[in-house]
Amino acid sequence: MGHRKLSAPRHGSLAFRPRKRAKSIRPHVRSWPKSGGPKLLGYPAYKVGMIHAIVKDNYQYSPTFGKEVFRALTVLEAPPVILAGLRFYIIDEKRVLRTIGEVWAKNLPKEVGKVISLPKKDSTVDVERFKSSAHFVRALVVTQPWKAGLPKKKPEIIEIPLGGELNEQLRYLESLGSEISVNEVFSPTAIVDAIAVSKGKGYEGPVARFGIKIIQRKKAKKTKRGPGSDSPMTPGAVMSTVPRAGQHGFHNRVDLNKMIVSIEVDPSKITPKSGFRHYGLPRSSVVLLQGSVPGASKRLVILRSAVRSYFKPLKEAPEIQYVSSV
Repeated sequence: MGHRKLSAPRHGSLAFRPRKRAKSIRPHVRSWPKSGGPKLLGYPAYKVGMIHAIVKDNYQYSPTFGKEVFRALTVLEAPPVILAGLRFYIIDEKRVLRTIGEVWAKNLPKEVGKVISLPKKDSTVDVERFKSSAHFVRALVVTQPWKAGLPKKKPEIIEIPLGGELNEQLRYLESLGSEISVNEVFSPTAIVDAIAVSKGKGYEGPVARFGIKIIQRKKAKKTKRGPGSDSPMTPGAVMSTVPRAGQHGFHNRVDLNKMIVSIEVDPSKITPKSGFRHYGLPRSSVVLLQGSVPGASKRLVILRSAVRSYFKPLKEAPEIQYVSSV
């Protein structure tokens, strides 16, 4: 093998195939946690940017327990959402989810009409029939980007499951048309998953897309920035596992187990005087999330209750000593 190391694992995980563009800039959530209290199991927010902070480590098993440590934080603006409707589901004999009906609030913002055509007749007529046959209920929430530091007015309509038993989920019928804040869904120290569409890089070669090695000049016959071998001689076709050029970025990605360090109702506490770069000034509640999050500034991020968290949340949020943006 010459100068090569004995172990040469492949470049680029096969778990992320196909590496194609997301269907929509709005992230797609494929699974939700199975349990939880009688509340929304997720919440939409907009990515503002990143800051760093000095916090006091309060994890008792950490080597830096009680000391001041550096933490990179992502700032997400989470304006209140409107509970626009409820969707009723049943599970048939083939274990398939089927929708039996929807109930919509009456007085919704006029901006919702830019997304869908609202039902003209009163949808609360069949509520009793839905309640008697439904197995569970999911909420239809409408974002309010005009209450955030964003120039857009067109909202997103997102379906989010509700935790708890069916009788607890049906209580949300009384709250149709009301606002739900992020404080009602998550609290500091909560463990969440961040789901977003990553930054788009366009059409890239295999070196940028998979991180393969550039072939040395004396060994390159034709190409330097490509795989050393496309495929074996037989079966006479290029294998799907070979790194090839194609779309890089703008993929639907999930970042697991992020801790909410703080939820600030007053965003001015962490906002620089000139505003955040490429975003501006947040105007509603902000969530400080530990670590990074996929996507560019102003992009929609869905925070979901962790589906496979392997550690218990802290009893108290870490104390923030210093924030870089102020």
